[in-house]
Formats: sequence, structure tokens, C-alpha cells
Amino acid sequence: MTKHQSLFIIIFLVGISSSALASTNDANIIANTQNNDEKSFYVSWGYNKDYWTNSDIHISQPALNNNFVVNDVHAGDYPGWNTGIFNKDLMSPQYNIRFGYFFNPARTWGIELSFDHTKYNTNLNQVARISGMINGQTVIQNSVLTSNYFYYALHNGANNLMLNLVRRKTMVTMPTAKLQLVGIGKAGMGVMLPHPENTIFGQTVNVGPKAWNNYFGWNHGWWQMGGWTAGLELGMQLVFRKRVYLEFTDKEAYVNLSDIQVYQGQASQTMWLNEMIGSFGVMF
Repeated sequence: MTKHQSLFIIIFLVGISSSALASTNDANIIANTQNNDEKSFYVSWGYNKDYWTNSDIHISQPALNNNFVVNDVHAGDYPGWNTGIFNKDLMSPQYNIRFGYFFNPARTWGIELSFDHTKYNTNLNQVARISGMINGQTVIQNSVLTSNYFYYALHNGANNLMLNLVRRKTMVTMPTAKLQLVGIGKAGMGVMLPHPENTIFGQTVNVGPKAWNNYFGWNHGWWQMGGWTAGLELGMQLVFRKRVYLEFTDKEAYVNLSDIQVYQGQASQTMWLNEMIGSFGVMF
């Protein structure tokens, strides 16, 4: 073998090695990019605290000749988590669950399906103005809302299912601690799925059992299709290793409830909800 032939073989082998190394690097880059693209989903679980504005509740019971409004009704929530989480059913307190997908590897834009289990309970023994028709007679009067006279609640609950557009922006990066502080905003719309619990003039609504054949319905069932909602949510995420995060947000939503089942009739109302949410989530 001549010197020129030996040199040619060496150059050829070096070329093959370089080409193989370059191909490996390219494959790694592509694989990493694909992995980054694959890490575009997230799921979170949390709990909430709710504040409801006063609202007018319209009651229509045609068979009973009732068509009236209970004006400026005060109501509150029932967190449940403040008396313990591990000593009760996981879905008993006011909880939140989110499933999301990011459009880009940087995770700055995304879409999210959210379910908020909020609760609405009218305050007992408050004085409210009632106007309209009761038993076919026109009435305008102030009445004490006792548990037997007028009790109206969406205790299990005033659920909302929303589709949200999500925007994230990294505010602070702490490489040593592998932490990021990320601002987050959401805007969306959805449907209300309330569970009616009410007693009006001694007559209590019956929505049936919590069974598979009675879970959902329109003006009937355990959870009922009962209106729509739209809202904005703003807050912060504390992200660890770009995968695990704590999220704290404040949500303001407009709620329009309709066809809420009452005894031989329906109820409707509109109000605003302020919801403070704390969640734990994972991106994958």
C-alpha cells in the first residue's frame, strides 16, 4: 500500500467518523426538539375561595301561580378545605382541575379546559324585598328568608366548565435554585353545571339520586345545564425544574344562571364571582 493510498484511507475514515458524529448530533438536536414539543401538556389540582355579588333571584312556578323576584339576595360560599382536606372526600371541598396544552415549546401560549367546583348558598335569616305574584296575588314586601320560607343554594355546587386561552411570561429566573417566577393570564367562556338545592314556601326541590343515569340533565338531574359564564384570571406560577409548579390566581367571572330547577318551576339570576385559587400542577 502506497503512502498516498494510506493517506486516502485515513482521510476517508475521518470523514466517515465526522459524518457519523454530525448525524448523531443532528439526531440529538431533533430528539431534544421533539422532546420539548412533547412536554407541552399540563394538569393541575387546587382549591378555591369564592365571593359572590348580591343578585336578584327570579322564581317562576306557573302551576302554582307564582312569578316573583327576591331582590338583592346576599350569599356566600362553603370552602370545605379550611376544616381539613385529608379527612373528607377529595371532591367535597371547593376544588379546581385544569387540563392544558401549550402551542409552542417556550410555553408562552396555550389552551386550557378548566372545571371549577364553586359553591353558592344564600344567607339564612336575611331580610329581602320580594316583588311579583305569589298564589296569583301581587305582592311587594320585605320578608325574612328562613330555611323553610326561602332557602336557595347551589351547594354541590355552582360548577363551571370553561375553555380558556392562556398566556404565560417568565418574570424572574433563578438558575441556582432551578426556579422560575412566571406571570399567567387566562380568558375564557363556558357553561354552568349547577346542583340545585332549594326550599320555597315549604316545598323542596327533588333532583333525584347521584346515579349514572341521573348525573346530567336540562332542568333535571344531579348536575344541570343551567346557563353560561365568561371570565378573566390573572396570577403567578412558581415553577421548579420547568415541570412542577404552584399557581396562585384571582378570577373574575360573570355568571348567567337559567332554568335552575325549583319545585314545579325554574329559577334564574345573574351575578359576578370573584374566585381566589391555589393549585399544584405538573407539565409533561
